[in-house]
Amino acid sequence: MLRRLFQFLTGQNHQVLLDAEESVSEVVDPSFVKLNELSTIKNINNQSQVLQVNSEGIFNENTIPPSVVCREAVLDQSQKVAGYSFTLSRSVNERVRKSSELIQRLYDDILLGNVLRMDLKRLLGHRLAFIPISPSSLDRQPLEQLPREGIVLVITSLAELTQQSSAYIARLTILKSSGFRIGLQGDVTLPSLQPFLDLAEFVFIDIGSSDLGTIKSRIDAISLQVMGKFLVATNIRLLDEFHVSAKLPFQYFQGTFVSSREEWAVPAMDAGRIKILSLLNLIRQDAENATIVQTFKQDPALSFKVLRYINSAGFGLATKVSSIEQALLILGRDNLYRWLTLLLFTSGTGNALDSALMENALVRARLAELCAKDALPANERDELFVAGIFSLLDILLRMPMEKVVEQVSLPSSVVEALLHKSGKYAPYLELAEACEAFDHERIVILSNQIGVDLSEVSINQTEAIVWAELAN
Repeated sequence: MLRRLFQFLTGQNHQVLLDAEESVSEVVDPSFVKLNELSTIKNINNQSQVLQVNSEGIFNENTIPPSVVCREAVLDQSQKVAGYSFTLSRSVNERVRKSSELIQRLYDDILLGNVLRMDLKRLLGHRLAFIPISPSSLDRQPLEQLPREGIVLVITSLAELTQQSSAYIARLTILKSSGFRIGLQGDVTLPSLQPFLDLAEFVFIDIGSSDLGTIKSRIDAISLQVMGKFLVATNIRLLDEFHVSAKLPFQYFQGTFVSSREEWAVPAMDAGRIKILSLLNLIRQDAENATIVQTFKQDPALSFKVLRYINSAGFGLATKVSSIEQALLILGRDNLYRWLTLLLFTSGTGNALDSALMENALVRARLAELCAKDALPANERDELFVAGIFSLLDILLRMPMEKVVEQVSLPSSVVEALLHKSGKYAPYLELAEACEAFDHERIVILSNQIGVDLSEVSINQTEAIVWAELAN
C-alpha cells in the first residue's frame, strides 16, 4: 500500500488509488523497514534515495516527494477570496483519513513537506491557509516549520481526538499558543469533543448536495456547541447550494461553485461588456491606433479601469502609464488585449462572485503561461494566457462557449483549445484546470506530456496565485 501511495503522489503510476481497507501489516511500524524498502524516491537534487525516517518516525524534509499541492479558494461573506484550503489529490483524501495512523502521517508529511516549499508568507499575504491534518500528525516535525500567521490547522478524524483526549488537548493548546489557529472538520457532535471545540475557532461543515432543510437541521444540532465559532461551509458544488448556504450563519464558503457550469436563462451581456468585446475585435483586426483610442474615449470609466490594471503591482511596470495612447506605445497591442479581457469580469452589472471568478481565471491563465515558458515563444504564450482567461468567460457571461467565441475574433489555436480541447495550447490549459480540480492523475499525465516536472508545476502554481492576487 505504501508503494502505491508513493507511486500515486509522485507520479510513478497513473492508475493508483488508495484502498482504505487494504492491510498494512507488511509494514513494521517501529523500524519502518518495509517503508524504506518500498519508497525509493527522488529528492530535490534528483538523487535517488529512500525515504529516511529517524527513531521518532519523522520523515526527512529533503526526501519528501514533490507533488502538486491543490488549492481551493475559501470565500468570505462578501464573496471575496479570504484564503485557500490546501490538499493533495481529492481522490485519496478521504480514504487516507480512514487508513492506519502510519498512512495518515505519511500523507500529512507529504502535504506539509510540499506546502513548506510554497513560501506561504509570500503566497498568502493577508489571507488564511487552511491545512487539513490528522490528530496523529500533531507532533510531526514539518508542522513546527510552518509559519504561524494566517495558518489554520484543520483537524480531521475527530473520533481519534477523543481516544487520547488529554494528550491531544495539551498538544493543541501548545500549537494554539504558538500562533496557529485551530479548525475542526467532521462530526462535532461526538461525545467528549467539547474541550476541542473550546480550543477551535473554525468548524467545517460539509453541505455537499444537501437541501436547505437538511443543512438547517445539521446547524441546529450543533449550534449550542459551536457558539462564537466561524462556520465554514465546504463541498459546495453548485451556485444554488451556495445561495442556500449564504442564508445560513456561515462565515466562509468553500467548493467548486465559483466555476460551476449550469443552465443559464439570461446572458450577462450588458453595454459595458459589449463595448469591451468591440475593442477586443478592433485590436485583433489591426485597427488604427487612433480608432482604438477614440473608442476608449467614448467610455472614460473603461479607460480608467484599463489603466488601473496596467499600473497594478501584478504588471510590474517601472513607469506609470497615464493614457491609452501611452499604453499602446509602451505595452503593445498584445499586452493591452490581455489586460482588456480582464475588464469583462469587472464591467457592467455583474455579481459579487465575479471577482472570485476573475482571480480563478488569472491563476489559470498565468499558470498555463508559466508552464509554457520553455516551450512556446512569447507571442504564443500571450495567446495561451488569453485562452486561460476566456476559458471561464462562458460562466461569467452565462452563455455556452460556442456563443462566447462568436462574440470576439480569436486566433484559431485559441478556439481549438476552448471548444475542442485540441491543438498546442490545450495541454497547458488542461493542466491548469486539473490543478483546480485536484485531479492528480491528470496532472501527472499532462505535465509529462508537456515536459514539465511536478515540482515545477507546483512552483508555477505558487507564482500564479501570488501574481493573480497582486493583479486582482
